Amino acid sequence: MMNMHITEEVPQLKEYIDLRFDAGLPEVEESIAETALNRSLLSVLVRDGNDRLIGMGRVIGDGALYFQLVDVMAAASYRDQGLEETIVSELLARLKKIAPSGAEVTVITDVPGIKLYQHAGFKLLYPERYGMAGAV
Repeated sequence: MMNMHITEEVPQLKEYIDLRFDAGLPEVEESIAETALNRSLLSVLVRDGNDRLIGMGRVIGDGALYFQLVDVMAAASYRDQGLEETIVSELLARLKKIAPSGAEVTVITDVPGIKLYQHAGFKLLYPERYGMAGAV
């Protein structure tokens, strides 16, 4: 991919919401999105030559034992061009510098995303462990 640059910063609220929409993710209220962004441990942004946000990913967690990759997304026009792989690679490289040895990094993904994360070294938990999700 040409003419893009990667930074470690939190995106502006509007550009985050716009990218979520472009990437096909569910809409979130601004106040909730702002809280989520402000509580990120690590955030990697990818911008095009016009400084438009075209992809990003975040790390959340306790900052010591458990870390989770979230919001790994690319604008629709950049999807399936390797941008998601670049984002995951950047997040893991930067996380490796700040996470203690033995810390656990997890991800929750849809079925099409499994290959992306397996390519980055993630393994399915089943049958050794089970993952669950719920909502409040």
